[in-house]
Amino acid sequence: MTTLIENARILVNGNLVRTNIVVEAGKIESTSKRKVTRFDEKIDAKNNFVLPGVVDAHAHLHDPNFTYREDFTSGTVAAAAGGVTTVVEMVLSTPVDTPERVRNKIRLGKKMSLIDFSLHSGMMNLKNSVNIGKIADIGVRSFKTFTCKPYYADDHTLRSLMRETTAHESILNVHAEDEELANENLKRLTAEGRKDPPAHLEWKPNAAEDRAIKKVIRFADELQARVHISHISTAEAVGLVSKAKNKRVKVTVETCPHYLTLTGKDMKKLGPYLKMNPSLRTVHDLETLWRGLRDGTVDLVTSEHAPGERTEKDVGWSDIWKAWGGIPTIETMLPLLLSEGVNKGRISMWKLQQVISENPARVFGLYPMKGTIRKGSDADLVIVDLKLTRRVRGSDLHYKVGWTPYEGWRLRGWPWLTIHRGSVIFQDDQILARPGKARFLPMFQ
Repeated sequence: MTTLIENARILVNGNLVRTNIVVEAGKIESTSKRKVTRFDEKIDAKNNFVLPGVVDAHAHLHDPNFTYREDFTSGTVAAAAGGVTTVVEMVLSTPVDTPERVRNKIRLGKKMSLIDFSLHSGMMNLKNSVNIGKIADIGVRSFKTFTCKPYYADDHTLRSLMRETTAHESILNVHAEDEELANENLKRLTAEGRKDPPAHLEWKPNAAEDRAIKKVIRFADELQARVHISHISTAEAVGLVSKAKNKRVKVTVETCPHYLTLTGKDMKKLGPYLKMNPSLRTVHDLETLWRGLRDGTVDLVTSEHAPGERTEKDVGWSDIWKAWGGIPTIETMLPLLLSEGVNKGRISMWKLQQVISENPARVFGLYPMKGTIRKGSDADLVIVDLKLTRRVRGSDLHYKVGWTPYEGWRLRGWPWLTIHRGSVIFQDDQILARPGKARFLPMFQ
């Protein structure tokens, strides 16, 4: 099947190109201004930007114990509506740490997902580290661990995991917050009887992320290991990573839309609905993260989609420690970055394309099949209208839990058509695809 996308604006090496895009059998066949007369389907991009489909490299979509919150189908329906065409699904709490568990999750993804996917394995420790080689052979080459509870890896374990992932040409993916400082603060807060939502902000302050990232970078430098640090949230983290990159340490980092748009002060109004780990920070941290995206220190933006039901959040009004820590973000990530980033001059469209499509595909070994518009790449595309303005309503979104921390926000810039391997899967607020055509994507193949 041949599809012609005409009147498209694309970015090539940062330069704006007005072009037609020809898609053949799910692949990009050409981009040129030449007139195309033979096609089976024609799509008019209406002189809007056509971007490579978003590659969301960190989203919690399917944990068998929590499918009431989200599953592969509901999560990827929301993804499609948000311009996401590839997802790297992140383990939530049920371990994905043996070849059998990896294969089972791949089987579920192929059956239930609307879009192509890869996986992170985890949660890794000394006992399951022996499985890293066999899991890497399947094509999963990102392994998640924590420097804090509930999956705390001590220094010896962290070093051992780095050696093992390096031996198998893989990435150690780290949630970096310092356990010792967190424990000290939790003891103090407990002694004070603190259960109010702001207590969560004090539990793991900026210093907790600072300490943990310093350690991870030091170990990675010593062992020549490749590490990726999830969801950085602080100005200090940006500075540390910048220095590490200047020293050629093999470190990449991500941040998330919530750390770019919300601060701890917002918790006064939304309370447990903004409980997440790491917690929200200050305006200074927020703006420093934007600067880190602009200058290349921060490599990519991920949704870290981790929904919880309202009842799991509401319990936090009386006891914040009992509330679920996570928010739904996969469908609103691109609109937020278009509205609060591109349209407010914090980030260029070219840089946006890099941090949401190209860079995540490169970091996790999916490029150039994903993350770019070039001959031979998968025809994963999203057409965005930078002028389209609408209010965010949880009732309009497609994931299961039915709420959003951005309720009522007026965002300017939305995706209106999503193409996955040449097929339109979302257009004008309608989902046009069903599960069953998703592929598992081995990393670094």
